[in-house]
Amino acid sequence: MMKNRLNLPSEADMKRVLRFDQKKLPSFPQAAMKLLDASRDGTASLKDISKIVETDPGISVKVLEIVNSALYGLRRKITTLPDAVVILGLDEVKKLAIGMTIFENMFKKGSNQQFDRLLFWRHSLAVAVLSEQIAKEIGLLSPEEAYIAGLLHDIGKIFLDIQGKKNYGDFINDLSISTELVIEKERDFIGLGHDDIGAYFCSLWKLPEKFVIAVKYHHQPSDHQNFTKEEVLLISIVALADFLCWTQGIGSFDFIRPPVLSPEVERTIDLDSIDIIKCILQMNKEMERISEFYHFVFPSVSQLRENLLWANLKLSNATTRYYYRKDPLIDLQDTTHTMEGNSFSNLDLEFAKPLAKANSIKEVLKIIMYQIGRIFQPLHWSILLKEPKTGDMVFSVVVGANKEKLQGTKLPRGEGIAGHIMTTGQSLIIKDVSKEKKFSTRVDRNTGFTTQSIIGTPLKTDDKTFGVIELINRVSDDSFSDKDLEVLSSIAEYAAIAIERSYYNQALTNLATRDSLTGLKNRWSFERTVSNKNVFQKEYGSIFSMLIIKIDGVSQINKVQVPEASDTLYKNITQILSKTKRRGDNLFRYGEDIFIMLLPLTYSEDSKKLKSRINQTFSMAISKKKLPAITISIISYTLGSGDSTLLKNIMGEILSKSKKPLNKDVITDIEDSLQPLLEQERDKIEKNKTFGRKVSLTGSYIPLKTGASGSIRVEKISLIAIGFRILKSNRIKVNDFLDIQFVLDDITKHLIKRRVVIREIKGDYFEADFYNPPPYAKNLGFYLIN
Repeated sequence: MMKNRLNLPSEADMKRVLRFDQKKLPSFPQAAMKLLDASRDGTASLKDISKIVETDPGISVKVLEIVNSALYGLRRKITTLPDAVVILGLDEVKKLAIGMTIFENMFKKGSNQQFDRLLFWRHSLAVAVLSEQIAKEIGLLSPEEAYIAGLLHDIGKIFLDIQGKKNYGDFINDLSISTELVIEKERDFIGLGHDDIGAYFCSLWKLPEKFVIAVKYHHQPSDHQNFTKEEVLLISIVALADFLCWTQGIGSFDFIRPPVLSPEVERTIDLDSIDIIKCILQMNKEMERISEFYHFVFPSVSQLRENLLWANLKLSNATTRYYYRKDPLIDLQDTTHTMEGNSFSNLDLEFAKPLAKANSIKEVLKIIMYQIGRIFQPLHWSILLKEPKTGDMVFSVVVGANKEKLQGTKLPRGEGIAGHIMTTGQSLIIKDVSKEKKFSTRVDRNTGFTTQSIIGTPLKTDDKTFGVIELINRVSDDSFSDKDLEVLSSIAEYAAIAIERSYYNQALTNLATRDSLTGLKNRWSFERTVSNKNVFQKEYGSIFSMLIIKIDGVSQINKVQVPEASDTLYKNITQILSKTKRRGDNLFRYGEDIFIMLLPLTYSEDSKKLKSRINQTFSMAISKKKLPAITISIISYTLGSGDSTLLKNIMGEILSKSKKPLNKDVITDIEDSLQPLLEQERDKIEKNKTFGRKVSLTGSYIPLKTGASGSIRVEKISLIAIGFRILKSNRIKVNDFLDIQFVLDDITKHLIKRRVVIREIKGDYFEADFYNPPPYAKNLGFYLIN
């Protein structure tokens, strides 16, 4: 009956994707099964629970170990399970025992290094803890059941890792550069998703039906199933907890994925009626304690995580609409313009998913600008951002004709169409600028072209406008329409959410991986660096050295000077170490008074030379009174790359005697920081146009003005520009648009179609920019690399 309700895959389905090696196939731990049975039996006593746990001596020892760890901070040592139950409570010990049993027997060891089991366990625990918190918040009768369901929700990934016919490590590598959702990519790449596989084995193990249902449907709609209210609620709790963990950067893989929440979750759980932030903070608190026992790093940045949460919620809400085909813009598709056969109706594939996946603001902006060019075909289009000090508008991102002249140009506050949009926060269309008093001629004077028609719309986050998207003229010389403005406004709403999310995500990553005082990589970065042997060996070679640099005497300085004196001192120390180290060496601030240098391909003799040079530099700085009288001690290690994971143990002993640096969870508003951040990250490749490769390719062209076709020979090409010859006479001028196509001369023989704008003419040789080149040009990209 349950299989019919669940629509589980058949054994034949499973054998198509898994090897089903019975010797390697993990079984559900017997002790955990008995504990689950005891959980359902309300009469189970302290003695019963103790007996079950004691049947697995290893787990019994582990449970007592975690009870006596810093996680609970007990004043006296607990030596027996009954004592642990008396102090912590029956439910807490059951939860610990089940979790530890599952971890030790199923989750601890994996087949692929790409599938980091500790990271996966961190995600599973976080979803379990958050599920329990949400269940308590909404009044579910058994929050413990929500914890167990959360713990098991991704268990199918374990089977894909150890028994999959296709290598799960290859899947993860492919996923990291894909724009697809994890579950959709699994079904496409492997044949079944981890939800179906996990539910199959939970059913095979005869786990309680409610857990099987939660595992199966935490990624799938379940409206069509005849589930009870309690079952639907449990599914929704686990799905919401999983979703929130991904938005917080606590996923089961070491990269950000676009989270999607089934619409029925919001119908089942009234998100406005529960305190999500309270649940998140409670989860953070418990996970930070747990992390010390399991030895994984759980970075927590309070203010930023909350901002990122809301930005992700808004973005994922929009992504969900596209994913479930509830596209608010779909009724506008008949009015939009197409290029290379693409229409705005494909926005869910070409816009929403890449935006949700993008990890940096630069990536987000490239995707936004490409889609705007594809849909509207403007002559040039820009994002203007506010300069924080003056309030002036800056052309921060410019695409199209004369972009070099316009990039970085400033408009005084309130000037022109963009200034009006920034001030009022309202979209605006000007079909003929010659009749518009608000239009400023400054842009035309700088670029040398004549503006005819403009549409613009604000980029907003909540009630703050931080930028403006502005489109000037069409390639076709047609004016923009009211429908164009409607579509652009809808895109801007989505784009603003994506920019906001990316901004906070980038800031969170920076705070989580770098020391806020010195800007150096921190302890978490160090542990990530040394945890993967293969990656470590590629970066540091088969032999490497490590210097542990300890600073003593800072506390004495704090006693006689202002507290900020130590901050200044650590900044000066960082500056000296950065100047003294070699170019390829990596410097970390591991503790408040401990710095680490990792030295690639460095034997003991060379590490001793560097150690001596550092000591001399510090002695000289102290003698010249550039530094106060502090003491520097340096320990040197030379190891093989296979020993890299031992470094965490070495550092753990040292850190226990040292204070952790205090990071300040401070960020500035997006409207004050976005423009300066983009200035720092401006793409040098786009500023300095270079041809990537000399070639000899045949192709054809059609000028947009005349429609007359002709032949070309391509001689130079990059991702953003092209050089070609037209042998026959023609009337092509600078700034003319051509549609060209040519065939690559590699094994793929791909046909490349692009629109170009002519930049320079030398006889029969033409240099042109690609008009609106796609951000992910795989065919041409691989060709240029090879």
